[in-house]
Amino acid sequence: MPLSAGSKLGSFEVTGPLGAGGMGEVYRATDLRLKRDVALKVLPAALADDPSRMARFQREAEVLASLNHANIAQIYGLEESEIEPGNSVRAIVMELVEGETLAEIINRGPLPIETAISYAKQIASAFEYAHDKSKPVIHRDLKPANVQVTPDGMVKVLDFGLAKALADEPSESVSSLANSPTLTMGPTVVGMILGTAAYMSPEQAKGKPVDRRTDIWSFGVLLYEMVTGIQLFKADDAAEILASIVLTEPKLDAVPARLRTAIARCLRKDPRKRWYSMEDVRFALDESVSEPKPAPADVTPLPAARPKSIWARLALGLTALLFLAAGAAAVWFLKPSPTLNITKFPITLGEGQAFTNTGRLDLAMSPDGTQMVYVVNRRLYIRSMAELEARPIPVAESPGGVTNPVLSPDGKSVAFWSVSDTSIKRVAVSGGAPVTICPAQNLLGMSWSEEGIVFGDGGKNILRVSPNGGKPEALVAAKDNELIADPQMLPGGQAVLFGILQGGKSGKMQLVAQTLKSGARKTLVEDGGAPRYLPSGHLAYSLNGVLFAIPFDAKRLETGGDAVGVVEGVARAATTGETQFAFSNTGSMIYIPGPVSTVSVGQSVLGLVDRKGDVEPLKVPPGAYLNPRISRDGKRVAYQMDEGKDASIWIWELSGVTAPRRLTLPGSGANRAPIWSSDNQRVAFQSDREGDLGIWWQRADGNGTAERLTRPDKGVADVPDSWAPDGQTFSFTEEKTGASEVWTYSLHDKKATVLAATPGTPLGKSVFSPDGRWVAYQLNAQPNSRIYVRPFPRTETEFVAPVDGDSHHPVWSPDGKELMYVSGASQSGSMSITTQPSVSFGSPVHAPRAGFNTQVPASVRTFDILPDGKHFIGVVAAGTSQAGGGAGQPQIQVVLNWFEDVKSRAPGK
Repeated sequence: MPLSAGSKLGSFEVTGPLGAGGMGEVYRATDLRLKRDVALKVLPAALADDPSRMARFQREAEVLASLNHANIAQIYGLEESEIEPGNSVRAIVMELVEGETLAEIINRGPLPIETAISYAKQIASAFEYAHDKSKPVIHRDLKPANVQVTPDGMVKVLDFGLAKALADEPSESVSSLANSPTLTMGPTVVGMILGTAAYMSPEQAKGKPVDRRTDIWSFGVLLYEMVTGIQLFKADDAAEILASIVLTEPKLDAVPARLRTAIARCLRKDPRKRWYSMEDVRFALDESVSEPKPAPADVTPLPAARPKSIWARLALGLTALLFLAAGAAAVWFLKPSPTLNITKFPITLGEGQAFTNTGRLDLAMSPDGTQMVYVVNRRLYIRSMAELEARPIPVAESPGGVTNPVLSPDGKSVAFWSVSDTSIKRVAVSGGAPVTICPAQNLLGMSWSEEGIVFGDGGKNILRVSPNGGKPEALVAAKDNELIADPQMLPGGQAVLFGILQGGKSGKMQLVAQTLKSGARKTLVEDGGAPRYLPSGHLAYSLNGVLFAIPFDAKRLETGGDAVGVVEGVARAATTGETQFAFSNTGSMIYIPGPVSTVSVGQSVLGLVDRKGDVEPLKVPPGAYLNPRISRDGKRVAYQMDEGKDASIWIWELSGVTAPRRLTLPGSGANRAPIWSSDNQRVAFQSDREGDLGIWWQRADGNGTAERLTRPDKGVADVPDSWAPDGQTFSFTEEKTGASEVWTYSLHDKKATVLAATPGTPLGKSVFSPDGRWVAYQLNAQPNSRIYVRPFPRTETEFVAPVDGDSHHPVWSPDGKELMYVSGASQSGSMSITTQPSVSFGSPVHAPRAGFNTQVPASVRTFDILPDGKHFIGVVAAGTSQAGGGAGQPQIQVVLNWFEDVKSRAPGK
């Protein structure tokens, strides 16, 4: 039944119709709770009245709601409401996108080629994102009517995947399909057809199974129509259109020469001959931006066999798109020579993946360059250069995570350090039961060569052990006041390369080589980190986020010439300077991008971060900042400076007119985790000044002395979390062996009370809602934390938020309508929350970038929200750029034929 203006579906009020079609009727509406305009798509009755189909649609909508991309119209949720007695309406709540559809634009004639390329690249970006998710989402119904262009030129793909969701609708009359209603015969069953006839791929038209390449075909048809203004496949009825798609070769004479190759490769009838991914298509569009090149009208089909290696395909495609298939596989296996191109390209981690425990090495490469191993989400993944996707190595993870992967000389096994039981283990790259090689209390670097596995143990020794296990052999012992790390056996097995920190964990690191027979040391570099011998005859090392190389004679243990920077912006650890790069003996190299900075390792600054993750560093000196907290009036920030034993609380005026001021006095012990009282007059914090880990507070202006608030039992630590608006109560986490609990403390009766506790369960990091009636906290479970909400004063009722990866450190928005949190190790997330008449949560939404540093231990919070609800104060890496400098989805950068670059920059004698 059509809806009229003023009709209400739950909290949505209809303001007028937008359109109608085979997929349902669409209305403009107002979200009365969030005060925004939305689109409501009312589902056809045939679907809405079938419980099994609605259940399936619910599952599909949940997948689609996870799509968070600038060029994809967002699905907000599903709504069901009884608009009159006995008449319920179900609707999809979607982002309202203003502007025109591509169908309306194309009706006025062909688009200028630069405009068409701009729109096409945005569409390709949306599909690349959706296709590359861990569970790829395929649109299956791309057509001009499903692409909206906003007045400022932003492209939004509509109905992404809804055709898949409407799997089992009864078919309409096939004769009407030329006029573009959507075919609705089950898309996920072989032998069935889905899509709009003129934009269907041949495999859709034949009722065969489809994958991401069916969207690539539709994209090619759409791009053809954009640049010519002509529909590529036309006929009097749908049957003739489908026959044309299956049987005839498209003529591309009308396509501009610079786009003909890209479109022709999209329109191969055999899916194996098309571009394999939208990433390929986007590269082809990038190439088309250059000057036009002559091309024949009919492009000769390329060989059917697709190259196995996407890495080589991407590299060679930067210079010779037409010869991708012929030359790709050879790039990884040819011996490097000066004639080979030095090529760089990124690999973006999958949705929800992030590097973990980045204080240690997170990646490795096989000696032959055919595979890489890296650590994300506390577990090992392996990625073959002949495959598109990475896969986890089964049974390789441990509850505390794994670090320092190294591949065996034959590439068949990977050794790693197990954090849980502090041991080195080995597992086959195909998976299986890990084998313990030996204990290692605090691993500081590890390498594997034909001479065995060499590792740094606790900074005091360099040991060597057989990959088959046994008692490790001592190779090097640290001298007094030394910490030694990052060992690598040099060719021939007669000497070992490593780094030395004088005076413990601070100061410059010397890079040395020591002969095993005599024990003689030779200093190679006075200040550097992460030393590596390269088969090119160079010593590589890092300094301030830059990789340097210097010619090195491994037999004489001598360097020659000058050190030259060869790679800028490589991530490094916040303590020892461990640097995230690895290489193969064949000359390929991988690294995790990071900032270039002249400040000391581990230092950071405070930054103003917006909801996009863009960063504006504040004018504070670099330091070891942690746990920033904003005063309730938004004028000051209290934070922790943690430099080992001297952990202190500082306060800074956000106006910047005064210098940061230390609140806790030197000699008062380690003071951590500050929180503001609700009247902005005091700061509470944890302190060990009397031997235990209790909570203290003192005046924020520095007058008076600190006063104790809690006195925990032996072996228990109290950590302040949040102050209630009433000013009389604060919450804290009570940490004890094997568990932690959420407590509240009343200043009125000086009594602590349990708010949330489950035996053996780690709960904590609590925060009061702005109205003081609710407390959010986290269940810090492995592998993923969850966020809970409980009433205050306490009742037995608790509410659990939707799963969103490893979600922790909840923070309420100032209006109490949203929860912000950290999701995983590199994302910031949020979800709406309603507490009346009961608690309910919206779908999780991720910011494009985290902005603040999230790659820290889960016990540390690195952000707080300002009263405007739009900005955060966050801890950001020193050297982070201005706006736009927030970290994006984590990447691994690949460099092919890197040794050629090193040799050209740092030639030997």
